Amino acid sequence: MKTTKLLTLTILAMFVVPSCLRAACTSHTGAGTWGFTTTGSIPGIGAVAATGMFTQDESGNITGTQTRSLNGDIADETFTGTATVNPDCTGTDTIQVFDGGVMVRTTTLHVVYDDDGREGRAIFTSLVLPNGASLPTVLTIETRRVSPKRSD
Repeated sequence: MKTTKLLTLTILAMFVVPSCLRAACTSHTGAGTWGFTTTGSIPGIGAVAATGMFTQDESGNITGTQTRSLNGDIADETFTGTATVNPDCTGTDTIQVFDGGVMVRTTTLHVVYDDDGREGRAIFTSLVLPNGASLPTVLTIETRRVSPKRSD
C-alpha cells in the first residue's frame, strides 16, 4: 500500500512540478534588440515582405527600422510603439510606422514569445491608415533576439 502511494505521488510530481517551475513571462522577456522578418499580403493590394531590427525596453517602448516591399515597391521605414507582455508569454504591440518622417500606418500585433524568450511570433490584427481606413491583412512576423544574449 505504501509503495502504491509513493509511486502515485512520484508520478503526480513528474507532471505537476515541471508546470509550476516554468517561469512566467514579464516585461524583461521582451526587452532587448530583435531581428525580424514579416511575410504575407494585404488582400486586394499585394504581397508584403520586410526585414528589420527593433529595440524594446523593459517599459515596453519599441523603436526600430525596416526595409519593406509592398508588391515590389521598396521603402525604408522607421517605427515606434508600445508592447505589453502577459504572464502566459502572449502580448500586444501597437506600432506607428513612418516613411520619411510621415506616419503611414498604425498596426496592432498579437505576439507570442517562445524558446524561453529568445524568439517570438506575431500576427497583424489590424492595420489602420492615417485617414482612419482599416485594411485587411494576412501578415505574420518571426523574430529572434539579437541582444542581450541570454544564457541557456
